[in-house]
Amino acid sequence: MTILGHLAAIFPILHLCAIASALVWCIQTPNLASAATLFFATYFLPPLTFRLYSLKYPARSGRWVISNGLRCDWWVAHQLQMVYAAIPALEAFLRFIPGAYSAWLRLWGSKVGKNVYWTPLVEIIDRHMLRIGDNVVFGHKVICTSHVVSKKDNGEFVLLLRPVRIGSGTFIGALSRLGPGVKVPERSAVPYDTEYRFSYAE
Repeated sequence: MTILGHLAAIFPILHLCAIASALVWCIQTPNLASAATLFFATYFLPPLTFRLYSLKYPARSGRWVISNGLRCDWWVAHQLQMVYAAIPALEAFLRFIPGAYSAWLRLWGSKVGKNVYWTPLVEIIDRHMLRIGDNVVFGHKVICTSHVVSKKDNGEFVLLLRPVRIGSGTFIGALSRLGPGVKVPERSAVPYDTEYRFSYAE
């Protein structure tokens, strides 16, 4: 693992410490500044860090051998998002505020259209790799992941990373799972408990 990889691996604990410190300050000194600091530490610090990183290493699709010790930009993005995977309630809170969750995903680098409805328990694994049109509805416990890791016969671990694309006017049924590279056409209705695997991607 590169130095960047090692630094990324400690980001989750640093993020938690930043949230905890801001929370203590907010409790001890409840005012606008402490509340804003808590909100910034919780929701803005990771995506802004990722956007700064992306200025040097832009996010892109492709295949990488991740067991060879070379730089892996997906690993960095994964670590920056780790706290939201560990504490899903942080992310779910944004879905109660109309438009907030879509705006937050755009901050990560995703392209999200207007009037997208997210049910509270939707799970987005790679928050920077979505391409979503307007008027899309996500059903209960839908999962979208833009990556998959597989092991080759020679023992190498290979990462496939491609954005999930969902056309405008689409309904994604509850418990559906969309993998890397999947393209859902406009005005589609994905049935309940459907799985679109990465192997079906173009």
